[in-house]
Amino acid sequence: MTIPQVDRDVLLRALEEFDRTLREGAEFQHWEILQSQHWAIEHEGKLYPPKKILSLATGAPVSSFSGGPESNAYLSQRGFVVRRLHDESLREAFTEILERYPTVRKTQTFGGNTEARELFNAARGALRRRVDPDRYPHLQVVASYGKGNWAHIPWISILDRRETKTTQDGTYVVFLFHDEGKGVYLKLAQGVTLVEREHGARAVGILQEQASKLRTRCGALAEQGWDLSGQSDLGATGRLAKLYEASTVAAKFYASDSIPSDGEIEADFEAILDVYEKFVDEKVQQRGEADDQRPLSLVGTWRSIDQDLPRVREAIDLNGGWASWWSFPVKEEAQRRLEPPFFLYAYQGDGKLAARLRVDEYVTSRGQAGIPSPWPDMTDEDCRFSSKLSEKQSEVFKTWFRIGAVERLSPPKGIDDFEIAIGLSTPESVFNQNTFGYVIEDEDVNSETALHEPEAPAVQQREELQSLVDRTGLDRALIQELVEALLGSSPQIILAGPPGTSKTWLARQLALHVAAQRPEQTHFVQFHPGYTYESFIEGLRPVTRGGGVQFELTPGLVVKTVNEMRHRGVADHAGVDYVIVMDELNRANLPRVLGELMFAFEYRDQSVRLQYSGDFALPTNLRFIGTMNTADRSIRSIDVALRRRFEVFELGPDAGVLSRFLVRAGTPMAAEIVTGFEALNAQLCDTLDRHHTIGHAFFMRPGLDGQSMRRIWARRLYPLIEEFLFDQPDALSQYSFERFWPGL
Repeated sequence: MTIPQVDRDVLLRALEEFDRTLREGAEFQHWEILQSQHWAIEHEGKLYPPKKILSLATGAPVSSFSGGPESNAYLSQRGFVVRRLHDESLREAFTEILERYPTVRKTQTFGGNTEARELFNAARGALRRRVDPDRYPHLQVVASYGKGNWAHIPWISILDRRETKTTQDGTYVVFLFHDEGKGVYLKLAQGVTLVEREHGARAVGILQEQASKLRTRCGALAEQGWDLSGQSDLGATGRLAKLYEASTVAAKFYASDSIPSDGEIEADFEAILDVYEKFVDEKVQQRGEADDQRPLSLVGTWRSIDQDLPRVREAIDLNGGWASWWSFPVKEEAQRRLEPPFFLYAYQGDGKLAARLRVDEYVTSRGQAGIPSPWPDMTDEDCRFSSKLSEKQSEVFKTWFRIGAVERLSPPKGIDDFEIAIGLSTPESVFNQNTFGYVIEDEDVNSETALHEPEAPAVQQREELQSLVDRTGLDRALIQELVEALLGSSPQIILAGPPGTSKTWLARQLALHVAAQRPEQTHFVQFHPGYTYESFIEGLRPVTRGGGVQFELTPGLVVKTVNEMRHRGVADHAGVDYVIVMDELNRANLPRVLGELMFAFEYRDQSVRLQYSGDFALPTNLRFIGTMNTADRSIRSIDVALRRRFEVFELGPDAGVLSRFLVRAGTPMAAEIVTGFEALNAQLCDTLDRHHTIGHAFFMRPGLDGQSMRRIWARRLYPLIEEFLFDQPDALSQYSFERFWPGL
């Protein structure tokens, strides 16, 4: 039975009923410690049984619908945090995928917080717990159930970073799930995408030939019941299924009606990992890289570094970082040893390394088309939204570095100051304008350099409040109330109001004031219907590595900001404040985007478990400012739980702010403009309400005269009023420029 549809408020009332009538009863007093209970709703510091809450809310018996992924997806879509109480077994995880995924693929829309994500997160987590990091330090577990559309054959792969960072290439261990849920294969297999891209129709034969060679290493597996025929039946007949079959080296099949115990699966898993790791170890030794795990630095030719250095430093001071493009990629085999932050040395010529730059983040691609900057706000204007400057290969953006600091080297360093990274560079190729040089970083460099962030001052001094009052033109009492709310114990506020009331501009000014005029401690994001939890908190996102795409756990804005604060040692520091501005807050699906922050906002002294990375807490000195356009959606329609965590300040059209601006600007007929502005909004309030009025910012322009007023009316105001009155066409006739500004 499908779970009956109810909204979040009904579920919240069910939580209250559970607390009131059931929590202390014999049946549920210690329900969460029972092994039969796998999941819990986590709400305001308490745990609740998901199926019982759904039953209370919908009236459906608990026996009429399934728990686990189905119930969890239902609750997650309504903004609730559901977490696992006990580790799930491999057998349970695989069984749930085989039972539910074929139905999910046929009945649910791809993307977002789907039941499939819950299914594969659980299975991937169960596998991660079986990979001993001491024994297998290079392994990572990745999963996919599609990209843009549901996959017919979803998978969970175990990759050795020394061999491959993407399932498109190389050799890896993989669990492949039958198209119709009939079972799951555990395989040693090969990536098929790049082979097919390079060889086309010949890819099947090439994969089969490579698999045959690899099978010579798998003799011990045959004695343990593994299939070395290279044949498998995934339930699909398409091109990809044939490639998957051709790529198979060794396989075991677990039928859905006879999935073995965890002990048997783990034994098979260990056996295939043992073969895989021996293969990779031999391959690495042949490359001569087996023992060298030392971190690297890069060398790049930058002959104009002396002239460019002041501009780079200014950009870093202004924006908190600077985006630097390069026309060649970082070698794939070097990437595992380039964990940010690392150093990029600028080669000036004549054997001199003139400067050292700290790279805090990077992206790279082997493709010929180039990639746009991931950090447009930190990118020079002439290349901000492009993937190249021209058609020349020397001006295609193949690598971007986010530079966090820069230091001139005095005296300059030379090549004799470094050890060359064997296998990546030679003494002759380190200084090459067409590629990066690779060197071993000095172990003592961190203690010598001034590039790391300075220790935070005890207290950062903010400007006088009157300066903010003068800049905004708003009443001092309101400004003081806004600042006090942001610096209080629940540091989240919303600026709500109709269009043109300077909400976004004011939010930025407040953020800078609270952050003591340090823009690198403020972050701005505009919400929209497509904005996701993955962008704001964290998630699996496609990352380009070595010409391929793989899904990696990537921090979103909030986690990245908290990591930055912790890296600087200022998290929970009473004198250093960070601010995140969330513009157009109500245009996104807020419960889905904010996720666990609904708890973290209110309980800054407690941790909450994120969907991917585990325990997380918001520092007390990370402030949030949201803006909302009440003409789009009233504040009353926003989730009650969210409103309770934010203080809401309504910003209406302000004739006083407009008058003071026009007078200071020497605007002719300022009084007539303000009078018409007030009359227009009075009329809109009578026709509609205060939420559908016109803000003062529309008129706050230097050189305002009758002609520019008419342009503003025709191009900005009248179309907006038409939208307000789309269902009242008769009322629209009451609105004309001449009615409100007859003298202009």
